[in-house]
Amino acid sequence: MKTTHTASSLREYFLRAARDTMREPRGCLRHPYLVPGGTYAEQLWDWDSFWLTKGLLALTKENDQDFRETVVAHGLGSWKNFFENQADNGAVPILATPENGDVFGCTVDEGVEKNQAKPVLAQMAWDLIQATDSHEWIRPYFPKLLRFFERWTSRYGSPCGLLVWGSDVAIGVDNDPTTYGRPEFSSANLLLNCFFYNDLQAAIEIAKRLDCLDEAGKLQAQADALKQAVLKECWDEVDGFFYTVDVQCHDLRDKYIPAAIPKGMDMSWSSVPIKIKMFTGFLPMWCGMATQEQAAILVEKHLRNPAEFSAAWGIPALARNEKMYAPEVQSGNPSNWLGPVWIVADFMVYEGLRRYGFTADAQSLADKTIRLLTEDLAQTGTIHEYYHPETGTPNFNGGFLNWNVLAGLMTS
Repeated sequence: MKTTHTASSLREYFLRAARDTMREPRGCLRHPYLVPGGTYAEQLWDWDSFWLTKGLLALTKENDQDFRETVVAHGLGSWKNFFENQADNGAVPILATPENGDVFGCTVDEGVEKNQAKPVLAQMAWDLIQATDSHEWIRPYFPKLLRFFERWTSRYGSPCGLLVWGSDVAIGVDNDPTTYGRPEFSSANLLLNCFFYNDLQAAIEIAKRLDCLDEAGKLQAQADALKQAVLKECWDEVDGFFYTVDVQCHDLRDKYIPAAIPKGMDMSWSSVPIKIKMFTGFLPMWCGMATQEQAAILVEKHLRNPAEFSAAWGIPALARNEKMYAPEVQSGNPSNWLGPVWIVADFMVYEGLRRYGFTADAQSLADKTIRLLTEDLAQTGTIHEYYHPETGTPNFNGGFLNWNVLAGLMTS
């Protein structure tokens, strides 16, 4: 079944369902905003808003001006709501509702570590700027965006140059075993670092639009350094794969055996690879960090490998030969990333494949993704949050729209 044959019916569903994701200002949320759909009826989430805005903006290219203006208003309102609930320390909440502008307490430095919003907000702003050809709206917010970046680097930076999650709270890929349940401030997750790299790139373009050329130069230097850190620390030559790494590599002998024995050999490594193959290993292709040679190895050795990431219905979030592989588990807290197909993962891998010239692989993945959603729609009348990679069975949360609309960008 060809993508072009099924795309129109899926787009029609997206257009109908899109209205159910739009909310008007209320309480802590002073601007119109977007919700994911399904069980998340009144919740403004960080990366969910980013992906939903991107997908809906693509839909507006073929539809009426009123709908386009509505999408822009709710996408822009979502963005402003995040920064109008930003703390003085620069932290931006992950989740906000009309009743609570920071549901997880991300903006408070006291108590248990709760992370902060994922670094996707510059990318979201740049999408809106490009869609409207208007950038002056972001000028008063630009210092807030820079403080958001500073919060990331000052609180979540590591000696090797990678960012780490402070905890496993709301990391997006909830039960990714390279972060889920691991020690605080230890996991330099690839999703986080690739997001931050792309956010820096978007912020550079915004800075140029605003004639903030000194800031653009600083952001470029930061992006270059992060790219080199990912290539150095996360690429594994033996396996030919990008891994999330543990950065808690500290010599603690002075603490446990003070003055008992003289120090010996210095610890010469700054990270240890967590050798679990998640779909995040392909994200350096999505953001353009990988070399062409690395991309070829990733595709030939892993993407096309039926024991790992080649499945009938899309990309398993976790390689099929990993011991934690459990795509049948239905869960919303944490959401299950131990093998199910997530459309957002398919989309990022698809964009990476196209970026590096693997057009046939990209088309095959697009076909699988569209077929998965259209068959779900035909059988259940709706679409779901994630799916079994071997059977195509929907696993959880009927009515979920959110990043599923990205499938519309996989048909061009």
